[in-house]
Amino acid sequence: MRNGILPTPDRCDVSLTRQLDPAQSWGWLAMLLIPLLVLLGLSGCSKTETPQNAQAEQKAESETSSTPQENVIVDAAEAMTKVKAYFDEGNYKAAFPLLDQLHKAKQCPPEGYAIRAQILDHSGLSSQAISSMSLAITRKPDVAEWHNMLGMLFVKTQNLTMALQSFSKAIELDANHAKAYNNRGLIYVSQRQFEQAVADFDAATAREKNYVDAYNNRGYAFLEQGDFQKAIENFSRCVEIDPNYIKGYNNRGFALMKVGEAERAIADFTFAIEKAPYEVKHYLHRRDAYQALGKLDLANQDQQNAQWVQNILVLTRKLQRDQKNPSLFVERAELFVKNKKYEDAKRDLAEAIKLDNTFAPALVVEATVAMAQDNPDQAIELCTKALEFGENFDANSIRGDAYMALGKLDQAINDYQAAQRFDNTVAMAYWKRAEANQSDPAAAEQDRKTALQLDPDIEKHVVK
Repeated sequence: MRNGILPTPDRCDVSLTRQLDPAQSWGWLAMLLIPLLVLLGLSGCSKTETPQNAQAEQKAESETSSTPQENVIVDAAEAMTKVKAYFDEGNYKAAFPLLDQLHKAKQCPPEGYAIRAQILDHSGLSSQAISSMSLAITRKPDVAEWHNMLGMLFVKTQNLTMALQSFSKAIELDANHAKAYNNRGLIYVSQRQFEQAVADFDAATAREKNYVDAYNNRGYAFLEQGDFQKAIENFSRCVEIDPNYIKGYNNRGFALMKVGEAERAIADFTFAIEKAPYEVKHYLHRRDAYQALGKLDLANQDQQNAQWVQNILVLTRKLQRDQKNPSLFVERAELFVKNKKYEDAKRDLAEAIKLDNTFAPALVVEATVAMAQDNPDQAIELCTKALEFGENFDANSIRGDAYMALGKLDQAINDYQAAQRFDNTVAMAYWKRAEANQSDPAAAEQDRKTALQLDPDIEKHVVK
């Protein structure tokens, strides 16, 4: 929020199973306005409530209505100098107690209440932030940026009427406030007042020639109106301004699909995927483009990719809530392995082992990675360590494959037996041992019989 910008709507958002058509997405836009208009440039941190800030705010609110503090002596100028320094550093825990003192002593200047509002908002306390920003504006009503910030706070509490008034007041105070025009335009978009929205985005881009978000928003407004060529022009302008503006590619691709240019759309969605590989909608949009071209195998692959990403995101959210659970790290690592993202898997496995160095499943999955990277010796070492902690069929199975890769057939077969594994790979181990056993014809013949029992067609698979 410190930059005073509302982000652009994430165009044509999708669920995992179906895509929202632009003609219907206004309902989503209006009903889910908070995630749609989450503030950009807030601090770069996730929006989590800080216990110290929450407690400080509760204490401040309770004492505001009581009698003034008799013995509180605060050097307001010195305190504000420290507050501004802490705030600029992002050290909100240090800034808030000083603001709390100024607040209780009734010596907090308007700038202090504006900073206090932003800290409260960062802590997830939007209602208290509105109160604090309102105090700043009451004491100093002619600061356009504060009205813009207040408007964004009203958006977060879904009070769109007050948000619209605040953005309009910011524009009244500063006719060149491009961010306020952009933000008000987004409110108009949510209300399907597209002509007013376009007018505001026009005003924003007139004041900031390279205002990429405003071009993107205007493109969305044109998309909603069915003017796909103008939408494409605006999204193209976005990527001209910023070649790495992912939403511009995603949104242009969606608009291109509307005019039947699936090949160009695929190129845009592919770029978006390369830059943001953990966005489900990009895969689903490209899936639809492949389907339009009759490339069903590629479409099915993107459906699977989308499901994989969704599963990764689910586990990531679980890990955010339970960061001390090694099983979750291992589960996510297994998903990374399935998509051959071995370095990501290794990082998760390292975290799991850091939490519990006796956690055998982590060692087993790490051995799987070692085998995938042609390192059977490391796989054997990891599986052997895992087996120190108890019986583990997976460890025996993987170690058997590692021994097989090294040509150590006796050890491989012993591990396959311990793993109770009976497949074509095991059949091949018996067959190869029979071929290598020249000194004991009876044992060799028994190995051949075992191999044929496991895979009657094994002779077809043997490389002559």
